[in-house]
Amino acid sequence: MKIRAIAHRGYSAKYPENTVTALKAAVDLNYSHVEFDVQLSKDGVPVLMHDYNVDRITDASGAVRDFTLAELQSFEIAGGERIATLEEALDIVKGKITPMVELKQAGDLYPGLEEKSLDLIRQSGIGDDCIIISFDHFCIERLRTLDADIPLGLTSSCAMPYVFDFMAEMRCDLLGVPVKMLTARYDRMITERGYIVGPWVVDSLADMQLIAEKYPHTLITTNELERWADFYLAHPELHQDAGK
Repeated sequence: MKIRAIAHRGYSAKYPENTVTALKAAVDLNYSHVEFDVQLSKDGVPVLMHDYNVDRITDASGAVRDFTLAELQSFEIAGGERIATLEEALDIVKGKITPMVELKQAGDLYPGLEEKSLDLIRQSGIGDDCIIISFDHFCIERLRTLDADIPLGLTSSCAMPYVFDFMAEMRCDLLGVPVKMLTARYDRMITERGYIVGPWVVDSLADMQLIAEKYPHTLITTNELERWADFYLAHPELHQDAGK
């Protein structure tokens, strides 16, 4: 049985986030989805990194966009890992787990990020077995202009009861919601419009129990892959097929 949930940056509670090892661990644990973050190197290559600098994850210091791919991949991550490219990530997940690609666009920080990422997704042959999300909703608008069919989602650090007209215009599939902001009213507003509710991040047993009791139809995001997998398998009320 697939574990229905989004593995946050791979298995980031156990391995360095957004690395090949973290992504493979999510595949090995039979998760349905894996999320990873994408930025551009100085020479325009989509690479996996959450922060806008390399300081927290690598042995170097500076902004991601100020280094070429070769320079970024010369930096060491704990465990001997190196910064992965989007192309590598798509090759790992293709046919095994649905990728949730978060573009770390921020205003005009990365010109061409949307086009380059879409090109790689198309070339990978993954087709529509993916979903692209972003906190920058102008990025989502650009993606829809570039591709009429690619599955899209919005995420945010706040509740957005005013967002549904935009989601309909962009033909989005999912709305990410901080779990602490999810209420029965908000959940109803999202689901009655046919969108997937994406609570994040659900790591504690208390939050997992909240999901099982009140929001079993949602597609949660977690860092604690083995904890959620054990919880999921022990709670048949979660075994719902709510689409992607």
